[in-house]
Amino acid sequence: MRFLFILYSLVLFCVVDASTPLNFSLSYHGGYDDNVMRFSSQEIENAASDVNYMGGAKKLDSYINRFQINTSKTLLTSGSKEIAFSSMVSVSDYIHNVNKDYWSGSFTLKYKWGAYRNIKYSLRHLNSYYLRHYIDRDVSLNELKPCNFSDNDQFLNFTNRLDRRYWYSVGAGFLQRYYDNPFSEFDLDIFYLRLKINKKIKKVGTIAFQINRGTAKNISLKKTAVSSDFDRSYETIEWYAPVKFKSFTSLFDHVGFSFRQELRYYKAEAANDILHSGRDHTDSKLSFWVDKELWDDLSITISARFRSRNTDSAYEWVRDLKSFNQTQLWCKIKWGFSYDKY
Repeated sequence: MRFLFILYSLVLFCVVDASTPLNFSLSYHGGYDDNVMRFSSQEIENAASDVNYMGGAKKLDSYINRFQINTSKTLLTSGSKEIAFSSMVSVSDYIHNVNKDYWSGSFTLKYKWGAYRNIKYSLRHLNSYYLRHYIDRDVSLNELKPCNFSDNDQFLNFTNRLDRRYWYSVGAGFLQRYYDNPFSEFDLDIFYLRLKINKKIKKVGTIAFQINRGTAKNISLKKTAVSSDFDRSYETIEWYAPVKFKSFTSLFDHVGFSFRQELRYYKAEAANDILHSGRDHTDSKLSFWVDKELWDDLSITISARFRSRNTDSAYEWVRDLKSFNQTQLWCKIKWGFSYDKY
């Protein structure tokens, strides 16, 4: 149903009677992930001796093909004011791990009344994203089952300008992260707030700082089978600092990097829930990218992301089990064009 709704929004652009063009972009993302299932060092060793642990996959890494289409259109204009609508559909294909294949989509409605002055509502859907195979402890102590979840994320954001070089955004969101059977005991409702400050550096680029604060409530606690007796709720705080500047060489147009770090604290206090009780983790992501406009409507972006999750617990085996490292490399080719029936 959600996928059909997104397709409907795409068709809507084509029939709306407005004297503004319909903007399209098609992009292909070629990627590589060296740790698709986010295995810890300990789990990588276990996977070498247990084929079932891999969920049918033969490799820990994978090449990825991703195809994405974006559309946007201004629906109504009046002076400096406008109402605009945009949408996106993306399909990802993991060459060496078919369990990871998924699609996602989103649409955004924005009311704008000046430069860096707008209010925006976004709805995003991530469909049946595979994590890995886990033991279904409600029925067995060793039988592995695929674990997938879907996200429905709604976000309302307000942006305003402070002066010629500074602007800020503040928003609130509601994320529903629901798991497919037999792991519905992990279902979460996540409420979060976001604040972002941006600065434009004349003739150089932009720099920003963002902070998110969220609370995840385990809504299926004590409502399903035996394993739902454990509380998976948590508190999270995350900060994000992206930097973008003009390249000093003709090889690229822009260069950018960012650092994102999430601190998560689980609320579980039960003595028999060793895996979650007293546990927290620090999840860090360092990203670099460069882009180049090849022609007026064709561009290329090359990026790399390095991720490290360090888990803290009173138990060494939990620290070892839930900590991991991951590297992703991407090359994105984007073709943009407009359709104007007038």
